[in-house]
Amino acid sequence: MRIYMQFKGYYDAEVSSDEYDVKERKKKVYVAYYINPKKQYTIDTIQFFSLDPTIHQILQEIKPRTHLREGLGITRELYNKEKDRITRYLRNNGYAYFYPQYVDALEAIKSEDFSQVKLKLEVFPPFEDSTHQVYQIGDINIYMDYDPTLEESEYKDTLINGFNFKIRTPDIEIDPETILRSIYLDKGDLYSEANFEKTNKQLSSLGVFKFVRIRQNIDSSEVNVLNYRIELTQSLNVELGVDFDVSYTNRNRSATTGNLIGISVSPTIQNKNVFGGAELLASSLSAGVEINPNPRNQAAFWNTIDLGLRSNLYLPKFNDYFNIWRGLNKIFRGGKKQRLVKVDNFYTLLRENATTRISGSYNYLHLLDYYRYNLFDASFGYDVRRANTHRYSINHIGIDYLDPVTDSLFEDILKANPFLERSFGQQLFVSLLFRDFNFVYQSRPTRFGDSHYVGASIEMAGAEMWLGNTIYNAFALRADTLRIGQTDFSQYIKLELDLRYSKQYSSKQAVAGRFAVGVARPFGFTTDVPYVKQFYVGGANSIRGWATRGLGPGGYLDPLALDSDNRPFFYQTGDLKIEFSLEYRFEIFWRLKGALFFDGGNVWTIRNDPARCGSQFLFSGRSCTNTNSYNDPFYKQIALSTGLGFRVDLTYFLFRFDLGFRLREPRPFFGFTDGQAKESDYWIFAQLPAQIPYRYRRLVDFIEPHIGLGFPF
Repeated sequence: MRIYMQFKGYYDAEVSSDEYDVKERKKKVYVAYYINPKKQYTIDTIQFFSLDPTIHQILQEIKPRTHLREGLGITRELYNKEKDRITRYLRNNGYAYFYPQYVDALEAIKSEDFSQVKLKLEVFPPFEDSTHQVYQIGDINIYMDYDPTLEESEYKDTLINGFNFKIRTPDIEIDPETILRSIYLDKGDLYSEANFEKTNKQLSSLGVFKFVRIRQNIDSSEVNVLNYRIELTQSLNVELGVDFDVSYTNRNRSATTGNLIGISVSPTIQNKNVFGGAELLASSLSAGVEINPNPRNQAAFWNTIDLGLRSNLYLPKFNDYFNIWRGLNKIFRGGKKQRLVKVDNFYTLLRENATTRISGSYNYLHLLDYYRYNLFDASFGYDVRRANTHRYSINHIGIDYLDPVTDSLFEDILKANPFLERSFGQQLFVSLLFRDFNFVYQSRPTRFGDSHYVGASIEMAGAEMWLGNTIYNAFALRADTLRIGQTDFSQYIKLELDLRYSKQYSSKQAVAGRFAVGVARPFGFTTDVPYVKQFYVGGANSIRGWATRGLGPGGYLDPLALDSDNRPFFYQTGDLKIEFSLEYRFEIFWRLKGALFFDGGNVWTIRNDPARCGSQFLFSGRSCTNTNSYNDPFYKQIALSTGLGFRVDLTYFLFRFDLGFRLREPRPFFGFTDGQAKESDYWIFAQLPAQIPYRYRRLVDFIEPHIGLGFPF
């Protein structure tokens, strides 16, 4: 404890302890520590010194950026940061063999006020010499398809753009230009550790090499020159795989549909070098069905058919085809004196780390007797990994076309639900400059077992089309809506935020929590957010007391959901989402794990919808127009559930079975009386089974089973 206080700058701290409880049988001792920190030693001034004259001069030049600033406490943390700063600067400016050990410990110089200390930091010369050596980059040899069992004579030399390629066959499978774009070492330049590490990272990220090794050696004739040997061992270009999924959907409230079992298979193929420049083509085909294992009455055995095809082409470089980012960088940088470093750094990050992605997909879904649709999707954007903890995804161009066809049963549902009818139809989502931006931060677990996750996204469609339509109408002096045939261009904006925290107490116990919020709004000529872009809650990865899309919006209960001839709850969505979860995870036996969880939240509409009383997000309640019902404030419409989960950990994947039990409904069981309802009317356990309305008869009706793979969050 005393050493810890000294590390924090309290060098005169007094620490004492007292054993106040000894449990001999449990072999435990409880100790109380008493700390008198006294005054913290702070920095008055800092001097840098080295017997190496060149190093001494460099230390004076970089002194303004020191971490050891006047008035700060003299802590071990500050000293380590300063030592790393000096080492990093020198190693990035030619000093390839400079190490932190050359930086001496801080030395205190006598001062009048001893709590404010004048410091001296010395950098030693190398042990075998009086000066540190500055190194330049010499020859760079690149071994394509390196095999350590081969002799040097078995490789043939080929000089390309000043780099010596060592090849075994005349044909090079990977374009040398792709390799050279990933190498940041140039002959004649000063050694830079940052460029060395960047080269290693970029070559590895190409994905076509099993191993990447970079060796440096001092030239035999020039002691200040480093020669490099880059050994690249290629991996297999083509990989095949297949995924097999089984799902379960609870429909125990429907007399005709029954519970559903889903089965899907998805073969995949990847070509890591499809055009010879380390381009990755990943394609997958998916086919799935949902069946009713116990068909009765009018319910069919076959329930849902789902087919899909998707291809992604990843190019190992940043292709700013429209010079969007280059233009933005010039605008925000301004003049040299007003340069915005963060903007410039992000543009550099894109140029050096972004992977260009071109995607296309097709999906066919047929919900027998209800509806079927074809969905086409194409996009162009970038994926960026700033570090192992930061990821970005940017899409500029996005074109989605949704073509649904409804059957008679679903048309009756649409007629009774105007909101669903307005948002469910042919849709065309077009973005030409910006479609979406996604950010993910996943922290590494700390030594205390804490880890954090932040996910944020913004999605927008139709802005360019709306702007062009508006300009056209202004010149044409008429109000017209641009469309293709009978298909409108949809305009909407959607924002989401997902925050997660987990605490690993031991290898057998952990706590995890999540809070997620999202909002979507139409704009332009679109009146409602398209159905496929709206939010929903419920299901295995959301609020587990309800089925998927089985909750909300708000306190509204769709009368169609009460009819056993309809599939209940599969269309309940909203413009705004709030959900939260807390889960305690523990080990039961061997590979069997358990979990206790608590979930809550709901979805709402933002605008007032007269056809769906109780669905609007409000801060204070109000009566619904032309009805005797009432729209509660949002905080009274928060639904709550709890439950117990079992997980089988098979190392490569985790099989999960959760039982969610409803605690609180988003609406009172017995409705409102003059806009009032008792709080107990919302809670399940406050009602006697005989008093619960027509919608529920058995305790099992409040339990929702879920089957899933992996943790819910």
